[in-house]
Amino acid sequence: MKRLVGNLFLAVALLVLAALLAVQGVAYDANFISRELLQLGSPQTIGMGDADVYRYAEHTAAYLRGSLSDPNLEVTLDDTPRWFLNEREILHMQDVQQLFAGVRYLTGLLLLLLALWGVWAYRRASFQTYLIKLTRGAIGAILIGALLALFISRDFNQSFILFHLLSFSNDLWLLDPATDLLINLLPEQFFADAALQTALRAGALLFSLAAATCWGSRKRDKSRAA
Repeated sequence: MKRLVGNLFLAVALLVLAALLAVQGVAYDANFISRELLQLGSPQTIGMGDADVYRYAEHTAAYLRGSLSDPNLEVTLDDTPRWFLNEREILHMQDVQQLFAGVRYLTGLLLLLLALWGVWAYRRASFQTYLIKLTRGAIGAILIGALLALFISRDFNQSFILFHLLSFSNDLWLLDPATDLLINLLPEQFFADAALQTALRAGALLFSLAAATCWGSRKRDKSRAA
């Protein structure tokens, strides 16, 4: 029972780590943001040209990374220059930036713990066991992630709402399409596509980890046998 709980804990920890790495990879990818927006056609609905779409994507990606302090930027909508975000949207984006700061901190912590565990295992001559546990943990994470993805995909809207309720302590994320440009530029379909891209990247990371640790453990077995 204790071993089962330990394996489950490791699988969940690896799933969380892979998801955190993947969501940052998507959110910081200006090419992904601009490509998705242009495919959805949402910029055209608010009168935003392609040049401003690329500027917005680069600006927002940099802001989420923490490289910029101001989420707002000046754009031209229907030939009229204006600031893109209103006060409520700015406050919400500040919350989002803080959320990503927490994501980076938790990612770093999990990577550090994983590295320390590896060093400890190596010094205790149990690195082979460490690799085997990582392989099993990564496979377990893939299975749990697949079930979670299936659950989310059944009703993405409700999952999207639940995510915001858990992530934010205010209702600034409840934007009005009649007054707030951000929700018109970033419709729910954009976040559904981003979630799918995150899931695919996280799955690729976990698959790569499982393959690498499995290969590493088998190579060590052959070395010992030789």
